[in-house]
Amino acid sequence: MKKSYIIGAVILLVMIGGSVAYEHEYGPEAKYQKGLHYYKEKNYQKALPLFEEASKQGYAPAEEKLGYMYLKGWGVTQDTDKAEGWFKKAANQGNAKAEAYLGNIYLTTAIMNAILGHQYSNVYGEIIATKDYPKALYWFKKSAEQGYEKGEFHLGMMYGNGLGVPQDYSKAVYWLKKSC
Repeated sequence: MKKSYIIGAVILLVMIGGSVAYEHEYGPEAKYQKGLHYYKEKNYQKALPLFEEASKQGYAPAEEKLGYMYLKGWGVTQDTDKAEGWFKKAANQGNAKAEAYLGNIYLTTAIMNAILGHQYSNVYGEIIATKDYPKALYWFKKSAEQGYEKGEFHLGMMYGNGLGVPQDYSKAVYWLKKSC
């Protein structure tokens, strides 16, 4: 009787160990790390499918890298909409880099809309901002609150320039100092 329990326990341990080894070698983090190796060598064609596989399993760092590749057109056709989609997936999981990149997309859009005159007004008819400033502010705050220096910097710049928020030099200085 004892012998069958021991055999059963050994089989169970082998199965658990096998799944841990499988996850270590073939899981999303392993695929991401392998992709990151190629990415750093600028071999985007080899990095892309590895990041895609890891992203299918919801791995936020791979989603962030895919977003960046689409934003820059590295190994793929440049596509800001796809970049935004990948950044959103990663940002919704709390990835600070993706939050900052998403904030940058919205800030750039807001600035371009302001230049082109696509703005909205408050009830008094005063021009406030484009609809993308609040989105940029939201994502920069999330990124900055995690201590990501680029999120802190951009949040400080938004406060310093009054982009989508009332101009506030003390908040600007606070966030800009934190980014250094």
